[in-house]
Amino acid sequence: MSPIIQPVPITNENFARWGQVVRLPDADPNAVQVNQGTAQKFSHLAEFINLRPASTDSANPNPALTPATANIAIFKCYKPVQTPTFGIKLLERHSYSSQMFMPMGGDGNGSFIVVTAENGPDDKPVLSTLQAFRCNNTLGINYKPNVWHHPMIVIEKPVQFMTITHENGVALEDCEEYWFTKESGSEGGVAAHIQLTL
Repeated sequence: MSPIIQPVPITNENFARWGQVVRLPDADPNAVQVNQGTAQKFSHLAEFINLRPASTDSANPNPALTPATANIAIFKCYKPVQTPTFGIKLLERHSYSSQMFMPMGGDGNGSFIVVTAENGPDDKPVLSTLQAFRCNNTLGINYKPNVWHHPMIVIEKPVQFMTITHENGVALEDCEEYWFTKESGSEGGVAAHIQLTL
């Protein structure tokens, strides 16, 4: 039987190997007053990384890669999962870019699940390392480049996310998918089930 994974509440510490949690810090000695003293600015909350060249100039360290630019997009996740568990059939990664998901208009009443896995020596996700994190919609997450993860799993209600990813239109460079099969240790294409109900 496919393993059942219990999501844990996400924290800066338990997500650090996969990326950063983007949230308002409890305390930040580097925060500054801005906008004539009407706001506070918290900087450098995540690492925005592009491992491809930003242009086609002669300084391109890897001419085999097509230049990529930042794509600020909105993901409208309008179909919350309604079942007590959710089957993981695939993971994806962005080999050359970080990827940030930031809920828009978060009020704390909508949740989403983040699923990650380590990369193996065969350059595929390692099924035994699957982890799941429960997040509310007042915080965002930022994946490091090359981190295997599941597409966003929204529960309870729809959530809109602003996303930032470096892209160039080359499919495998922008997003690589890995579908689990029986040979990779899954049952009927389902590698694991995420427990969604508390």
